[in-house]
Amino acid sequence: MALGSDKLKLSKVRSEFLAVGEALPFDVFAGSGFLLLKKGYYVLTDEQKTKLTTIGVTQSIEEDKLEDGKRLDGEEEKQQRLGVFDEMSSLYLRTRALLQHAFSVRNFTATTLKLAQDIIHLAESQPDALIAAILLVPFREYGPAHSVHTAGLLALLTKRMTLPSNHRESLLCAALTMNISLVKLQNELYAQQESLTDDQRQEVEAHPLLSSAILRELSVEDELWHTLVQTHHESWIGNGYPFALDRSHILPPAHILHLADIACAKLTPRRYRNALLPATALGHIFQRKDAEFDSAFTTLLIKELGIYPPGSFVKLVNNEIGVVTFRGNKPSTPQVAALRKADSGPYGEPLIRESRNPAFKVIEPCAAHLAGVRPTYLAHLWTR
Repeated sequence: MALGSDKLKLSKVRSEFLAVGEALPFDVFAGSGFLLLKKGYYVLTDEQKTKLTTIGVTQSIEEDKLEDGKRLDGEEEKQQRLGVFDEMSSLYLRTRALLQHAFSVRNFTATTLKLAQDIIHLAESQPDALIAAILLVPFREYGPAHSVHTAGLLALLTKRMTLPSNHRESLLCAALTMNISLVKLQNELYAQQESLTDDQRQEVEAHPLLSSAILRELSVEDELWHTLVQTHHESWIGNGYPFALDRSHILPPAHILHLADIACAKLTPRRYRNALLPATALGHIFQRKDAEFDSAFTTLLIKELGIYPPGSFVKLVNNEIGVVTFRGNKPSTPQVAALRKADSGPYGEPLIRESRNPAFKVIEPCAAHLAGVRPTYLAHLWTR
């Protein structure tokens, strides 16, 4: 990939705009125009930073974009230039770098906390778009994407909870790092149809404790964070691991992390199979309330996502196929963007339908392929 320097004003990369352990706020090119490092990737070493500032150029940066000394990748400026789907892709990249190059990240705790805070900001400012992004934005590697999805769902579920100071952030940090020792295997299992081998099973069962041990090596001192990572696979029915705790010994935040972990796994496809329809996945979880999951948490899950979450596809009573855009006053009456008639070609532009109107009632969920469009085509439906 190259950049025509005659089309854009370029300037030398300045050292103060780069920091080891933080994501690049812009693309960096060689003087010849070839891309050296893409925006969103992390500067991992001092040597890499030196190389980028020595030979790198980028599009000129206007000083008036820096307010009160904020870095160019400050959340407010980023929110202005990125749609939520782009932000989700950026979160995937940042989380991948965090998990795969953890020991090269300067101040791992603060970097993880910043990721958690950015996800919370999305949940507060654009909750429907965040849900849609979890369901629709494609990813290259399952491990980092699953961590982001789980943290995003938790950010939504905890919006109305009264939690002690910083517990929400600790919960999201745990979600982002609970599988730090397992990322490589997670990516392998994403495409594996066969049962786990004995070695794989041992690695899976050991990862809660090993992940916590890695976090201690990275100077994470938050004991709640560690406890949640260690117990995120403990189950109310007593068959969890690594401790096989009964429900009375599982902390509520660990239980809701476990619920979010399972929900996001069900909502995500594997290379060898499609994801469950969101309505079906949520139904499976709701049926296990009281026995396996706290009914208060499963009710909250349905309340926050709806029966038909934003980003899921539905068929309307008038034979239209559409994508849910925003949740309605009731879980069963979302706003829908109609994309086509079930028996004809796609519309030129999506048509907004309020499913509380009997003429546009949702009659059933349906698979994404029936809509006949790519997720990137739908991103504008959640643009500010």
